[in-house]
Amino acid sequence: MPKFEEGNIDAWIDRLAEQFKERVSKEPQSFLERFTKIMFFQEPDRMPVSTTVHQFSARMAGITIRELCTDAKKMLYAQLYTAVKFKMDTVVNLSDLYNFEPEALGAKMYYPENSWPVILEPLIKEPKELEKLDIPDFTKAGRGPYVMEGNRLYLEKLGNYGLLGIVANGPWSLAVQLRGFNNLVRETRKNPAFVERLLDFCVDVIETFVKTQREAAGVAAVPTINDAFSCIPPASPQIVYDYVFPYAAELIKKLGMALWVGGYPVCEIPQWEQIVEDSVTKTGTQMGFLIMLESDWLPAERVKEMSHRLHKPWAFGVGSALISKGTPKEIENYIKSKIKILGPGGGCAVISDPIPVDTPAENFEAFINSIKRYGKYPISVE
Repeated sequence: MPKFEEGNIDAWIDRLAEQFKERVSKEPQSFLERFTKIMFFQEPDRMPVSTTVHQFSARMAGITIRELCTDAKKMLYAQLYTAVKFKMDTVVNLSDLYNFEPEALGAKMYYPENSWPVILEPLIKEPKELEKLDIPDFTKAGRGPYVMEGNRLYLEKLGNYGLLGIVANGPWSLAVQLRGFNNLVRETRKNPAFVERLLDFCVDVIETFVKTQREAAGVAAVPTINDAFSCIPPASPQIVYDYVFPYAAELIKKLGMALWVGGYPVCEIPQWEQIVEDSVTKTGTQMGFLIMLESDWLPAERVKEMSHRLHKPWAFGVGSALISKGTPKEIENYIKSKIKILGPGGGCAVISDPIPVDTPAENFEAFINSIKRYGKYPISVE
């Protein structure tokens, strides 16, 4: 598939959008219909293909990651290109996930050509500096205009054939970015009142960012709240219970509904089952997510049992290491084994961790095709 040249990107976006819409219009169910059925413990025609693809899409489309993160048209082009090339169920409208709010608040950023933007230093060097910060106008500050333009273009080009993704930080992750992880952890012991004020401020900032995106897009999309810094490790179980769960719950209550991704162990620790369960029961997230898991310490059988006992849907991630370093056959066998357990009766979806930039194209294709092949209902995997 040829790639665009500077000057003809608009025509390519239109062409790719039409190709995507033509293909998915022939499907018996849409991505949203499939995902909704899974969430309500029903069986769709097949399991939806859900993946976090951003750096990989830049490489596939022949643009830099810096361009993906700063140019809304190139971001949409890259995501459309990848969705069409690999016959994905939906077009993702993502670049990086964690830097929009800090930059809008005034954090100094560095944009490498082929990796994620980097916050150069904590914006809050001393606790007293929190008082100098105000909630930004995200239609003007930082890359807020890039986000709003990307969302607008997505809806304009795809309409009902797309599913707009609104993303934001989780409260703990935003606090980490503003104060620095070590500083913040130290202050949970020495100055907990400051940590609470900072997290209250973060909740207000994130709520404003999400509401601004909803208002600009004119749709009440369910946001995904990304809170990787709250996972165990780097956070501790005590931090998760004292600071992560309560403020995630407060944010979700303010937003009405949200998909919150964080707070769970990414390695085996005592009481991991209770922590995983509490990550959904204590936050109010619409769906539990278990991603960034590079080992099999968390059996899919436990996830399925927990999902049906709590009547709470779960998304189970295929690890980035397997997707990027495994063979297509290893990926297929892994997905096949997980769908056999998680698929029947709905309530669970097999998704991907973020797709690494160096992932072989045949590996990503194996991920997509394996879910389509083995995720057909009724599930019949031998």
